Order: sequence, then C-alpha cells, then structure tokens
Amino acid sequence: MIKLIALLSPLSINLYGAIFLFATATKQFKNRFFLGLFLANSFILFLGHFLSFYEYWKIFQYFDFLFLGAILAFYPLYYLYIYSAFNFNIIPIKWIYHFTPSIIIAALMLIVTSLVSWENYIEYMNNNLYASELTSSSSKILAYLYKGTRYFHLVQIIGYNFLTIRFILRAHQEMNNSFSNLDKYQLRYFYVVNISFILFMSIPGFYVTLIGRTPLNTNDYLLLSSCILFSLLYLIIAIIGIRQIPVAIDLKTMVPKNEAGKEQLYEFNELEKELYLYFSNEKPWLVPNLNIWEVAKHLGTNRSYISNVINEKVGCNFNQFVNNYRIKEAKLLLKQTPNKTITEISELAGFGSVNSFIRIFKKVEKCTPSEYRKKIL
Repeated sequence: MIKLIALLSPLSINLYGAIFLFATATKQFKNRFFLGLFLANSFILFLGHFLSFYEYWKIFQYFDFLFLGAILAFYPLYYLYIYSAFNFNIIPIKWIYHFTPSIIIAALMLIVTSLVSWENYIEYMNNNLYASELTSSSSKILAYLYKGTRYFHLVQIIGYNFLTIRFILRAHQEMNNSFSNLDKYQLRYFYVVNISFILFMSIPGFYVTLIGRTPLNTNDYLLLSSCILFSLLYLIIAIIGIRQIPVAIDLKTMVPKNEAGKEQLYEFNELEKELYLYFSNEKPWLVPNLNIWEVAKHLGTNRSYISNVINEKVGCNFNQFVNNYRIKEAKLLLKQTPNKTITEISELAGFGSVNSFIRIFKKVEKCTPSEYRKKIL
C-alpha cells in the first residue's frame, strides 16, 4: 500500500499538470507547452517505475526504451523550459544535440529488447530490482545499457544544473537591466522556486540514480519519502510555471567600460547627460511599465548603450535607477500629501503595485512608507 501511494503521487501530479499546461499553452504562453513536455517526460519515468516495481514486466519490456530515453531527456527538457520562459525562439535543429544521448540510448534499448528472449529479460529485471546474478550475455547487455544510462545521467545532473543556474542568474541580471517593474512577470518567485527546484531535485535525484532501483524497490519508506519530495517539487514548479508570464530579453554581452574606445566613452558621457535631462524633464519613471527600450527609443540610441551608461557610470542597474526616482517622488508625496493613502502614493510615484512599493521603499530607506511618514510629520 505504501509503495502504491508513493508511486501514484508523482504520477498523478505529472499527468494532470502536463494535461493542464498543454491545454492552456498559447503562442504568448509557450513556456507552458515546454513545461508540459517536462512533466509528461517525468510521467513516463514514474510510470516506468510503477510497471517495473509491480512486476508488469511483459508490458515494461516494450516500455523500457521510453523509460531510458526519458531519463536522459529529463534535464535537457527542464533547461528548454527555462529557456522558453524568456521568450527565446526554440529552433529544433539547434536543440537536437541536447537530446541526442536520449535518442541513441532509446534506440539501442528498443533494438536489444526486441532481440532478447523473455527469459533473459526476466533475468535482467531480477538483477535490476533484486540484485540477482546475471548469467546470459543478453541480460548483461541490457544491464550495461541501464547502468550506462544512469552514469551518463549523473554527468547530466552536474552539467545541466550548472548551465541552468548560470542562465537563470544571467536572465535575472538582464531583467533588472531592462524593466522598471518586475512584479508584472512574477520573476522574484520564478528565480527562487526554480533554483530551489534544481537543488532539491538534483541532490536526492543524484542519490537515487547512484544507488539504482534495488534499494527503492525493497525499502517502501525510502521510496515514499523520495516520491513525496518529488511530488511537492513538481506541484510547486507547475503552479509557478502557470503563473509565469514569458518575457523577451537579450543576453548579448554588453561593452564593458574599460574596453570602450575614447570616442565611445565620449558618447557615453553625452548620453549620461541626456539621460538625466530626460528623466528630470519628462519624468518617464511615472509610467509603471517603463522599460529600457522605450528610454533608448526616446534618446535615439540602443538599449545596450543605455544599459552600459547606467551600469558603468551611474553604478546600478536600470530597475534600481528608475526606482530611485520613484522613491524620491514617493518621499515628496508622503510629506506634501498626508491625507493620501499608501496605495495612492504608490500609484502616483509610478510603482506597479503597492507591495513592490513597500518592499523597495523599505530596502532603500530601511523603513516602511508609513513609518517614514510618521518620522517626517
């Protein structure tokens, strides 16, 4: 009973999660499609465990190639989902090499399972789940394919975790350099949840992959604890994925100040003056959804130059630069209009929401807007 509950938990979450994400995916929310693929792949993994642990081996023999392919597609699909969350164009030809190991191992397993006898396959499964001895060459080949898949998956865990975390951190930096209001995209939770997902999925995942299926098959409580953890992680990542709004960013490397020529440095100095003049006279920061492309368009330059000027010469990112103006406006309003509510002050100062206003104000001023008002009045 424990084993059944353990296996059905991630199975149901991945199945219903994938169906819902596929059903709600659109061109605007293409990240849901790729997250749906990831959950569907995870469903295949846990269905394989279910069939093997409950000894539906006659069915599993023809499912085994999908199971091994799904193991090696797990982290590439997750990386693909993270990539899609920032609205990049997914070009199948460029991404195919990420799934080449999965395709190759699935094809090899399909060929071998089609050729081996049923007796040899039973011998392989008994070794896989109960650590019994292998005697035939056919069963040994099957075991080598399975163990080779596991070992390569261990390498994938390390490699793709590095790639994914690096991408998320770069994307976070670029978002701060592009948008003045991040709450619209719920990115604060997106980063925290996905990095947590990577860490909490990878550590037990590495352990489970390393020890194989025998300990899980013979220890119901180890299986239950692993499945409960994975189920919670899948549920959280599905909820955040549904709420996440994809947004286009550009991760092209910007020109550092120390690599710019004299003429470019002169342009940067002039651009800095124009930027301050524009913000003082036009007050674009009063627009809640102001982004760096709109500022660049007004100043007749490109977003990379604006970003470089703010990063190198002002010493902050675009998000901080704009919100500093909003904080100054809010402080002035708090002093001059004591009858206005904090929500009204937030809107008048250009913040996207009262929650972001309070959070940013407290971070800058070390107190809440209400506390600040009490101090000055």
